[in-house]
Amino acid sequence: MRPGFAVVDVETTGFVASRERIVEIAVVVVEEDGSESEAFCTLLDPGRDPGPTHVHGITAAMVEGAPAFEAIHAYLATLLSGRVLVGHNVAGFDLGFLRAECLRCGVDDVRPEELALIDTLTVARDLLGLYGRASLSDCCSRFGLTWDDHHSALGDARITAALFAAMRSELGDEALGVGEHLARAAATRWPAPAPAPPVLVGGGAVPREGLGRAERAGSGVIAIADPMVGVERPVVRRRPGPVAVPAEVGVTVAVQLSLFEAETEPETVA
Repeated sequence: MRPGFAVVDVETTGFVASRERIVEIAVVVVEEDGSESEAFCTLLDPGRDPGPTHVHGITAAMVEGAPAFEAIHAYLATLLSGRVLVGHNVAGFDLGFLRAECLRCGVDDVRPEELALIDTLTVARDLLGLYGRASLSDCCSRFGLTWDDHHSALGDARITAALFAAMRSELGDEALGVGEHLARAAATRWPAPAPAPPVLVGGGAVPREGLGRAERAGSGVIAIADPMVGVERPVVRRRPGPVAVPAEVGVTVAVQLSLFEAETEPETVA
């Protein structure tokens, strides 16, 4: 596994990780040089109502038949292991939900103090003078970054990756401790790693490595060559409608994904 960063965002049913659930999760893998090499996103069935639909836009109908967290956590572990965890308020919010969901799956092998973590909220407050709430929107405005799909996990993860890149450019890796974080991350393993990524039905696939090698199918789905023939994988469910990646955020690849509802049972890629 190459070292790098896993930019994470979750949408949840509420604010208290011990009693609320994740309803959508996205991980954007960023290489040391800042290029995006992989992206994963799925809706999750929280086993209850999805919470504040007026905030995240996720309805009960959208999560019906979506995978539970335990169906995707093994693959999620492969994305997080060996990489620096990055997010906006990731230390105070996203990480708590990830650990709570792992606990519900019966695994608790990763302690917060063992993680290599860069929180863009902390960076904004400590190094950029953005005191107070320093919301993701506030921080992005500081660098002239905009995006349309607020409170979608993939949209927020991608804009956070762009924010992190802007912070690296302005402050430098030494100020952010990037080298030390990468070295610590190399020894970090999340529980239950599995090599096979979930896939989307309908001819689409979640990009695994090298988004730049992907070709755009006529349906708008990103189609990638899949060498892992015959591997059983959990499938994912994505939000209906397109997710737009604004060009101005500066990510390496800007594509528009058409999102398909997935089957609820694991499928074997033929």
